[in-house]
Amino acid sequence: MEEVSTDIPSRLRFLWITYKPAIILGTVSIILILLSITILIKSVQTTTPITFSTEGEASVAGAMRGSEVAVDVAGGVLHPGVYRLPSGSRVEDAIRAAGGLSAEADSDRLAKLVNRAAKLSDGAKLYIPKVGDTVTGSRPVNDGSSSTGGFETSSSVATGSLPVSINAASQSELEALSGVGPATARKIIDGRPYRGLEELVTKKAMGQSLFGKLKDQLTL
Repeated sequence: MEEVSTDIPSRLRFLWITYKPAIILGTVSIILILLSITILIKSVQTTTPITFSTEGEASVAGAMRGSEVAVDVAGGVLHPGVYRLPSGSRVEDAIRAAGGLSAEADSDRLAKLVNRAAKLSDGAKLYIPKVGDTVTGSRPVNDGSSSTGGFETSSSVATGSLPVSINAASQSELEALSGVGPATARKIIDGRPYRGLEELVTKKAMGQSLFGKLKDQLTL
C-alpha cells in the first residue's frame, strides 16, 4: 500500500512534465470559454429588448392631429357637430363636412355675413344662420351701420349670437361689430395673430374704451 501511495505523486509529476503544455492550454481554453459564456449572458440580460411598441404610431397620430383643426359646426346644416378637417381648410369645407346647408339655412344672411373662403382655426365655432334666428343682444339698426336682415349683429367664421374670432374673422365680419369701422377692422387684421384678447389694445388695434364694450363679443 505504501508503494502505491508513494507512486501516485511520481505519476502525477510524470504526467505534469509530459503533458504540461496541453494541460495549460486546456485550462486556459476552459477559462476563456467560461468567461465568454459569462459575458454573453450578461450582455443578453442588459441589452434593451427590441420591441415593436405603439410609440411610433402615437407620434404619427400626434403629427396628424397637429395637421388638423377641430371645428364645431352648428346652425343651418344637416349634421351639426364637431368635425376634424385638414389644416388650411375653409369654411366651405366645414359646411360640406356637416352635410351641407339645411332647408332652414338663411341663404341671404349667409351670403352677407359668412366668408365661405375663410380659413378655419383650431377650436373655431362655425354657426350658419337659420331663417327666423333671433340674435341675443342685437337691436334694430337705424343708424346706417352694417346690418343683417334688419338687425345689428356680430359674426366671424360664425355668426348669430356667437363671439367673433379676432384671428379668423374677415374685414366685413369685423365691421359688423358695433363701433368697428373699416380702419379699425384693418388694424385688427394687421395685428394678427393674437394670443389674448387684450392684445387688441396693446397692439393698438383699438382703444381701451371700445375694447371694454366689445370684449364679451370677441374670442380668439
